[in-house]
Amino acid sequence: MTSSAPSKVGRWSPIVAVFLLSAGLVGCELVLLRALAITQWHHFSYFVISTALLGFGVSGTLLAFAGKRLVRQFNTWATIFTLAFALSIAVCFRGAQALPLNPQFVLFSGEQAGLLIAYHVLLLVPFLLGATVIGLALMHFGGRIHVVYGSNLLGSGIGGLGALLLMFILSVEEILLIASITGLAAAAGWTVTAFADHPPTAAGAPHMRVPGQVRVRSLAIAVAVAAATLATLALTWPMTLQIDSHKPLAIALLLEEQGDAEHLLTTSGPRARLDAFESPLFHNTLFAGFTALSPPPPQLTVYADGWAVGTVFKIDEPGEAEILDHTLMSVPYRLLDRPRVLLLGEVGGPNVWLAERWNADSVTVVNGNPQLVSLISVDLAELSGGVFTREGIEVIVADPRLFLEAARQVNYDLIQLVSAEGMSVGGLLAIHEDYLLTREGLAIALRRLRPGGLLAVTRQQQDPPRDNVKLLQTHAESLESLGFSDPGAHVVQLRNYLAVITLASFDAFSDSQCNEILAIAAELQLDVEWLPMAGFEPTEQYARIPGPSGELGSYYHYAAREVFSPRREELVSNWVYDIRPATDERPYFYNFFRWGSIPALREAFGDVWFRKLELGYVAVVAILAEVMLVGGVLILLPLIFRRRQWANTKGGRLATGLYFFLLGLAYMSLEMLLIVRFTHFLGDPILSAGGVVSAFLVFSGFGSLLSRRLFRFAGNAITASIAGICALGAVYAFVLPDLFAAAAAWPTAARMVVTILLVSPLAFLMGIPFPSGMRRISGARPSLVPWAWGINGFASVAAPPIGILLVTSIGLTWATLLGGGLYLCAGLLATGLPGSARSRN
Repeated sequence: MTSSAPSKVGRWSPIVAVFLLSAGLVGCELVLLRALAITQWHHFSYFVISTALLGFGVSGTLLAFAGKRLVRQFNTWATIFTLAFALSIAVCFRGAQALPLNPQFVLFSGEQAGLLIAYHVLLLVPFLLGATVIGLALMHFGGRIHVVYGSNLLGSGIGGLGALLLMFILSVEEILLIASITGLAAAAGWTVTAFADHPPTAAGAPHMRVPGQVRVRSLAIAVAVAAATLATLALTWPMTLQIDSHKPLAIALLLEEQGDAEHLLTTSGPRARLDAFESPLFHNTLFAGFTALSPPPPQLTVYADGWAVGTVFKIDEPGEAEILDHTLMSVPYRLLDRPRVLLLGEVGGPNVWLAERWNADSVTVVNGNPQLVSLISVDLAELSGGVFTREGIEVIVADPRLFLEAARQVNYDLIQLVSAEGMSVGGLLAIHEDYLLTREGLAIALRRLRPGGLLAVTRQQQDPPRDNVKLLQTHAESLESLGFSDPGAHVVQLRNYLAVITLASFDAFSDSQCNEILAIAAELQLDVEWLPMAGFEPTEQYARIPGPSGELGSYYHYAAREVFSPRREELVSNWVYDIRPATDERPYFYNFFRWGSIPALREAFGDVWFRKLELGYVAVVAILAEVMLVGGVLILLPLIFRRRQWANTKGGRLATGLYFFLLGLAYMSLEMLLIVRFTHFLGDPILSAGGVVSAFLVFSGFGSLLSRRLFRFAGNAITASIAGICALGAVYAFVLPDLFAAAAAWPTAARMVVTILLVSPLAFLMGIPFPSGMRRISGARPSLVPWAWGINGFASVAAPPIGILLVTSIGLTWATLLGGGLYLCAGLLATGLPGSARSRN
């Protein structure tokens, strides 16, 4: 135990140790997310890292059983667990990478299911060890809980921001090593604390045997041995990322091994790892149709986190890209004369060559990822024919939706949503926000068109149809929001055997335009699915797709006819997928999951029905189910097996459990919901993650640190802070959308300042209820502290999937209000916490 009058070193070294450990934990979490995004499928990495964070909850159960014994020799066990945390980062990730896991077969192979469990356990270990130390510190420093928790939050915020900044200059393997070194530094901090508690024996009494001093020397030796072990691991067992064999990058690497491809470069950053390959076997020209007779040009493929995101033609002039004239994307150019073109989300340059082939007056490329823009403009400039630096081509690094909102005085003849082009990825984007493909996003794009201009979106076909049907629904509501009573008069939809192009215009299509479209369709052998022309009916299809029984046309034509009729709501209700338009309140265009569709999919597709589900959504549900199952069991275990020891805590257990569970749910839910909101406002997920999350944690840390100075009594602190949280949450739920719209054209720096100003007061208040509640129970029922820590940890892991599910169903505004409601319920339960509301804070 600490001395009654600890030195300044002894007073500050444990706070520094908690700070460093928390920084290492959050840094490890972010880097593992980045590493798993590269090596695995997106929904799988989300699933694994959420499971790993269960370590915070498990630590509470561990401490509920063993915490009293461990806290007796706090410095020793804190040092041991922290050293184990530092080494486990290096060992466990390497071990997980070495497992022959194939996530695609987990549902069909017992061996793969076992490997998945082993993968989860390995990644859980560092978080379990680190969280155990923080929970142990909360138990040990009962009188300074607000300081311990505040340093935990401050360290988490600084560690997260530091990890993101390091991603600009270092690889994920190198940053994981830094996280381990941070853990070693934290262990050294605990050793300093032990030294301060047991200073060297005074001169003149060298013969006295002091066990505490022996332990201090042993701890110092352990830190040195751990540092040597980590250095040996780094030198003799290099960490390499093993890419999932089914990802496109793994196939490219295999071609390189065979001598059929050349790996030109790899560059890493917080947004993605980018790879560029050249191969004579690459023949990609997206959505070229039946009439394409000339071969595609020699090309490169660009991969982001293992996925092919762009094709780069190795040409110098547009005349070398004749095949582009036979793609669906050429259709709007055939309807326009020397258009002014806006390409939103263009990556490799093929659409720039297409625009030049059709004599575009000017081309503006907008892409929100500066890594990709730099790759094409600088690293691959010579190989790409300088496609982004040609005369008449303007390249802007900006979020496409924010660009549309800010460029209110500039209009275009053709706006092409290139970011929506691509092949289906099995529902992996279901939980990915896209503010461009919302009802409001398409309405803004339509307002940026010149008279007679076109908005073009091309998407791959699906079976059963979903993306392109949802797009029609979104266009219909967007046009109606602009005041058009007959939205079908402003939309055209055509397809070839691969994909569907949907054209929308602020002006209704005339009969002459419709006849021109029919002529283009005949020339390119396209099937017209919707044309606002009196008497139009589909003819014999070039690329046969079935339709409802008794219908001449395909399901696409049937869906379009119903969308632009009074039967639209009936279509939405009966369709096998959720085709409700995405909105700024629910910005998940790629979420098509419907529980009621499972029986129909099982009947239609038999054993492969699971492949037709939205895997991203299923992953969220699976995370929630796992957290609730594991968390429920581990929360109940102490109640069952510690009944005798907790016999005198009956009055406060239920209130304690519910209070800290609700705090965990509410804190993480509001944080996640605000990240979604501010991602739209800032237009950059890195700024949102780095700025919002770090600001949240840092200002919450300040709230915790200052809570005792601001409030004399714990009860007053809880009541006042929760009242403020509920009030601010309600204001933000209704005010933020209008505020963001008004400030959309502001510079990025100004929007970042606004973000911090908005986040800081709410985050400050949200940092108070946890330490104030802990202070109450630590004084009255200290045995409940580790249990409360674990419950809060489980709730924090459950909150993000619950938040996502809520947003997809009720929208951001109501989900935010619900988060405030959870805080209100916690405040009401605080009256039942052990200890007096008038106890010192």
